Amino acid sequence: GRLRLSISTTEGTATLDGDTAPHDLVNEVAALLKIPPGNHTPEQRETLARWYRTIDPEWQKLNRPVEEHLKLAPQPQLTKAMVTSEGLPAIRLHTQGADFFEETYFLKRGDLKQKLGVAQQSFLRVLMTAPEQEKRWQESPPEGWRTSYRRRALANWLTDTEQGAGHLLARVIVNRLWRHHLGRGIVATPSDFGAQGERPTHPELLDWLAAELIDGGWRLKAIHKLIMTSAVYMQASDYDEQRGRTDPDNRLWWRHVPRRLEAEAIRDSMLAVSGRLDPTMLGPGSLDEGHPRRSIYLTIKRSQLIPMMVLFDAPEPNQGLGNRPATTVAPQALALMNNSHVRGYAEGFAQRLGPRLAESTEAAIREAYLVALARFPTEAERADAVSFVEAQMGSYVGSGKENPKQQALADFCQALICLNEFLYVD
Repeated sequence: GRLRLSISTTEGTATLDGDTAPHDLVNEVAALLKIPPGNHTPEQRETLARWYRTIDPEWQKLNRPVEEHLKLAPQPQLTKAMVTSEGLPAIRLHTQGADFFEETYFLKRGDLKQKLGVAQQSFLRVLMTAPEQEKRWQESPPEGWRTSYRRRALANWLTDTEQGAGHLLARVIVNRLWRHHLGRGIVATPSDFGAQGERPTHPELLDWLAAELIDGGWRLKAIHKLIMTSAVYMQASDYDEQRGRTDPDNRLWWRHVPRRLEAEAIRDSMLAVSGRLDPTMLGPGSLDEGHPRRSIYLTIKRSQLIPMMVLFDAPEPNQGLGNRPATTVAPQALALMNNSHVRGYAEGFAQRLGPRLAESTEAAIREAYLVALARFPTEAERADAVSFVEAQMGSYVGSGKENPKQQALADFCQALICLNEFLYVD
């Protein structure tokens, strides 16, 4: 063979120890050194080079500025969240002491000290025609997975329209969609379809909508479109005395009952007309009521509820609510007139109307009605609005305020936001 000499500037002889390199890397290198040099694979050569970099002072000298630079990189804002999953250790809460049970047991007469056996996670046997029926929905997890696929089995059961809960699930879904658009479901108790709940007013319609949902591949958009293009949804809200005497609760849907928007929709509507709505999707939430994204991105924290949302009946997060109330109280009107965020939306609305205001006050008023109420003003409304804006402008000029015309238009825009026609679907 040929004589080979290697020269290194490193003082002393390189040794394998765990002081400068991780122990697992040292053990791996020790095994690789037993292989003849020419027989190493590319991955093994990379492992040897990775170990050598831990003892090479020249490489460490060059790498030190890189590490310092990487420490200055922007760090992501992480939020610690608790998740429900399988295959992970259970987390004990502060309210759980040493008696925390990893298993659920059958109890004799409900006595915790008389355990009869472990209760396995499965379906309710009383709802199955045969004990083996649950195998229809169960699936085996892929090799190496830590989860049991029980949630997949539950999803299969929920959407099984032949032997599972598919038809019931479809009826519950379309009933909630109907309630969202018309204020009351075909079943007035959306969270209770059992014997203690209300009977459906139109059972055939409920079944037909459920069948449409199933036949359409469980796509919700088609059901939304079907309801919103129906004759029931497009009815006027005019009151008829004769029909009112026959059906005072409108259980037969002979008129469209005006329905106030939810708290989230009211805030989103004000953001939309102001021109400040940020349509960005996804991303972290916020506790700032003034942030310009949709209300769905407001962080719901039990100890820091947003007052404006609570005022318009946004539910508390510590309980489920099938029917959200729609109250009418004096603080709602006071908030719309005095809240700083509402005033900011009105000023943004006025800025949006700036090009029309440059033409004339009447042009700005027509545009404001069209944007906020989706219609043009009547002649009487136009005259009153022009008179109001001019009076406010004169008041601001007299008090020496800057940009009095824009401020007067903002006052008018805030008045539009306070209208029932803006807050209600009629």
